[in-house]
Amino acid sequence: MPRIYPTPCSATSAGKSINYAVEHQCPQCGAPVTLGEDTRFFVCEFCRVRSCIAQKGFPRYYLSPSPDIPRDADLFYLPYWRFKGVRYPWDETGVKPRFMDISALALEDMPPEIPFSLGFRSQALTLKLISREPRGSFIRPLPSEVVLKEKAPRSRAKAPVFKEDIGETFSLIYSPFYSRENELMDGVLNRPLGQSQKFRPSEQDLCRPWAETHFIPGLCPGCGWDLEGRPDSLALVCRNCHSLWRARGNQLSRIKARFARPGQEGDIMVPFWKIRARISPMILSSYADLARQANLPKTITTEWENQPLFFWSPAFKIQPKIFLRLLTQMVIAQPDPPFSQTLPKNIYQPVTLPPSEAVQTVRITMASLFRPLKDILEVLPLTDVEPAEISLVFLPFESRHHEIFHPELNVAINRNVLALSGNL
Repeated sequence: MPRIYPTPCSATSAGKSINYAVEHQCPQCGAPVTLGEDTRFFVCEFCRVRSCIAQKGFPRYYLSPSPDIPRDADLFYLPYWRFKGVRYPWDETGVKPRFMDISALALEDMPPEIPFSLGFRSQALTLKLISREPRGSFIRPLPSEVVLKEKAPRSRAKAPVFKEDIGETFSLIYSPFYSRENELMDGVLNRPLGQSQKFRPSEQDLCRPWAETHFIPGLCPGCGWDLEGRPDSLALVCRNCHSLWRARGNQLSRIKARFARPGQEGDIMVPFWKIRARISPMILSSYADLARQANLPKTITTEWENQPLFFWSPAFKIQPKIFLRLLTQMVIAQPDPPFSQTLPKNIYQPVTLPPSEAVQTVRITMASLFRPLKDILEVLPLTDVEPAEISLVFLPFESRHHEIFHPELNVAINRNVLALSGNL
């Protein structure tokens, strides 16, 4: 019977997350640096050099093998996909968001002694970033959509009509193994897993995951100034030439963004994705269409018939219930203040949700607003959403004692909720 390490990989409604510690080396001075799994930007404590971590597609880590493994052992690393995010499943009773954290062996037809989940190991042990070639062979994984397709936690509840995964993080974690005579050995603990034929991966099964990780100097490509940002932020700020940058491939690319004018220096600039989408087969192109579908208690005007409809999504991760509330509040409000491309000097809420995931919120917004719910749920699984335009905009929120608040939109966000958003 396949083994599984003790595991916390389950879904909860509380939104509590599990963040892993990852061991890095500063690319400038070589000093050891331990960071969070979502870290994209860091400042070395020793040489003070700023660096961006760029991964091709997804992060790649490995668990350190035991120092007691014989030097002549044929060490190999097996891949495990790890998925973390919030699932929004919808049925006739509404939505019940669930935080999910699962891992699964990214290979098929493996010996039954191979554990099919990492369990607590990746949480309890420090992972290492694969930034250089370590000892041993690395096995090529199957695609994540193949491995994780049916790996959701089991439930007796009725299957949802439709679901979206928002804020998800995919990573690949390699665990060490080796064969000793007729025994398969766990490379982390250097203990036998059981009798098995000697496992020998072929050359076509191997890959080079260390070649997919790049360190980029955290300096503005436009002027050479030090960039600023939270470790998990997708957008880094240059205060000197008033620009935003994001790691793409092995270089930094400029981000086009627009900014509403803050009322005062203490305002917090909060990022949102503004989305105009082509939706079919449903007709939903104007604000009047939204008002009809959502049965808003407003009189539909001729002006609304000609007003383009924009969906809005927070460009940052936040507790699911607050995330849902912001989706509906923003699309109903349809904010349209004067925008500028000049970067204000205010404090910024970090951008942590990419535009690809923001597009997925369109159907969530429709399920939250449109009525009757039973009818819309029959249509949503067949609804195609194609982004026609998406832009990053920053809106100023007043900084208050317990919350940040936008008076014109009447939208408030609790400060403690924002502070905990980095754990999602």
